[in-house]
Amino acid sequence: VVELVTGGSKIRVGNATKHQYLDALAQYRLATSLKDEVEQFLKGLNELIPDNLLSIFDENELELLLCGTGEYSIADFRAHHVVNGGSSEFRRILDWFWTAVSNFTQEEMARLLQFTTGCSQLPPGGFAELSPRFQLTAAPTFGSLPTAHTCFNQLCLPDYESYEQFEKALLLAISEGTEGFGMI
Repeated sequence: VVELVTGGSKIRVGNATKHQYLDALAQYRLATSLKDEVEQFLKGLNELIPDNLLSIFDENELELLLCGTGEYSIADFRAHHVVNGGSSEFRRILDWFWTAVSNFTQEEMARLLQFTTGCSQLPPGGFAELSPRFQLTAAPTFGSLPTAHTCFNQLCLPDYESYEQFEKALLLAISEGTEGFGMI
């Protein structure tokens, strides 16, 4: 039995104390109980990559470095996605999307996947095996940044006045908007 809170075995958990216990439980499961394993992992990692070099990367960049970018096929992507929204304005946005994505580097494709699905890699079998399918959805806004719902593999694309504005917003979103629900 692990006492999460000092004297916790004598304290009744109720509405007033539940958040204290949940915080303590999360701390225990995500940090305290794994402390030895994490320290050994970091020791081994630091033997390969010195800490001063490792610290310049955020978690998304580190994932790209460790896992690679994979190979992404635009033909596979086009064949295995879902479109939500059929207005003529959204058709124009979809044309711009495919133009932009066709010009993406492998790293930019990895960032698009990270932004939309939460993972920079495709499953074995490519886009056909994504579950749920990659969704392109019309956003009800104009000129704002694209948004994503990673639980649904859904990319929401607003309308823009020009392709240049669209491309700039998409690149900004996938480059800067990949933090998601990162743990502190």
